[in-house]
Amino acid sequence: MAYVEGEITGLRPASGRLTGKVAIITGSTSGIGRASAILFAWEGAKVVVVGRRVDRGEAVVKTIRANGGEAIYVRADMTLEADMENVVNTTVNTFGRIDILFNNAGYMMNKPALEITREDWDLFLNLDAYSYLRMMQLTIPIMEKQGGGAILNCTSLAAVDSKIPDNTLYGFVKAGVNHMSRVIANEYAHKNIRVNTLLPGLIATEMVLTGPNAERFDYIKTLNPMERAGTPMETAYAALFLVSDEASYITATSLVIDGGSRGSSGV
Repeated sequence: MAYVEGEITGLRPASGRLTGKVAIITGSTSGIGRASAILFAWEGAKVVVVGRRVDRGEAVVKTIRANGGEAIYVRADMTLEADMENVVNTTVNTFGRIDILFNNAGYMMNKPALEITREDWDLFLNLDAYSYLRMMQLTIPIMEKQGGGAILNCTSLAAVDSKIPDNTLYGFVKAGVNHMSRVIANEYAHKNIRVNTLLPGLIATEMVLTGPNAERFDYIKTLNPMERAGTPMETAYAALFLVSDEASYITATSLVIDGGSRGSSGV
């Protein structure tokens, strides 16, 4: 399966499920984040596209606007405090509120346990864990003043499936974000702020299908009863449900989207 940047497939007729909402989506210049940005805007949200690659970010905004949606792009390195603060401040200054935070920025790290370095540890925890916490710290007070909001943290099937090879650090961090999300969900449920996690399995994104990760694609696909990878848009629709008002009684929950891989692995 080839990765083709720029394709939009899988959109269904819009029903206005996010009309009037303002959504920040980190890591939305490609993959699941990009599909979610396009879908959320398609469903009526004003979307803040966040990522490091300016050309990709501007392209996502252009696509959203061409389809009648509203979006802005904010360049950010999610390992930098100032950049995270700028994302939140720019969102409020532009749209006046924040209803949805979809923490999705991150990257894959597949290394045997004995090869993991301290540099790997620090970098991965900073991007794939601390940035999620910091973005929640910045947005929750705003959601409190508004009377509520929805936060979704994208982790991974690796958080609950120990049989995926070379995932010691990756799975550890993702599992930690799952737990952190449940704790924060319970802390702020009485404030009408919901916090859930999305656990994708094998999804056909640029990160999976290019570079060193591509070598693992065919093997991991054999663990899937559907015998295929999921698409970014299939994953985006799961995210849409969790951040929409249809999921208003769902918090501290993890949704696995993996084509049955978890069940087949005996987890």
